[in-house]
Amino acid sequence: QTILYFFPTFGLAPILLAVIVSTTLGVAAYLIVFKTRLFDHLINKPLVPPYIVIPTSVLALLLAFMASSAWQNTTTAAAALQNEATALNRLGIIAATSPALARELKGDLSSYIQLVVQGEWGKEYNMRRQPEVDQTLSNLYRDAWTIDAGACTVREAGSQCTTQAMAAEILTEIKQLEAAREQRLSIGSKSNLGYARKWAIIYLLTLASSITIGAVHRAHRPTAITAIVLWCLCTALVFSMIKLHTHPYKGFNPLTPDFTSLG
Repeated sequence: QTILYFFPTFGLAPILLAVIVSTTLGVAAYLIVFKTRLFDHLINKPLVPPYIVIPTSVLALLLAFMASSAWQNTTTAAAALQNEATALNRLGIIAATSPALARELKGDLSSYIQLVVQGEWGKEYNMRRQPEVDQTLSNLYRDAWTIDAGACTVREAGSQCTTQAMAAEILTEIKQLEAAREQRLSIGSKSNLGYARKWAIIYLLTLASSITIGAVHRAHRPTAITAIVLWCLCTALVFSMIKLHTHPYKGFNPLTPDFTSLG
């Protein structure tokens, strides 16, 4: 697990993490400003209040980019899920057109669905690929090539042979299935690992902003405490909203596979 999901994967874990981080950064800022002598000179020569805008504006810009990326992740993940389900559904329909195709495809399609739902999706949150699914896809490709090798040019009356056009459609749908899976795994792995450095920068900027707020009010401790508490509350709320949507496959409202019934 990374800094994004340091806690267990229950639904409200991102909110809990956001509150703990914001509180910790606020306390750290208070200690730096009031328990060290670094800012004692500001008692007699205080900073002007507009100075607070500098670090908070930079932080707001970075948070806006993070929020945009999180929302785009969710949209792309939903599209990948739909594409994967559509490919599985079409392969199931094709397999149902003849007993021969059913024998070739049904077993591997059912295995794929079971392995994805219980393994890659259920256990790994789509963050890691499972070799068993790779093998099942290889089996589906082998089935498609076997079907293509025995395909007929034109299906005659009463014949049960698979046409070359249908064989090509099977191969196309398997390619689409593989592409949707790769997109799903890419989103899952990047959502968990790709944001750690960005969150580290955000946390540093949040600390800098909290220190700036305390430094501006260095001469009035109660005012500084109030301002830092309110700032920490705001950052906790913003962090929570972003973290709840950064990983589309786990958290408060995760995407769930809807192709179980296809198997």
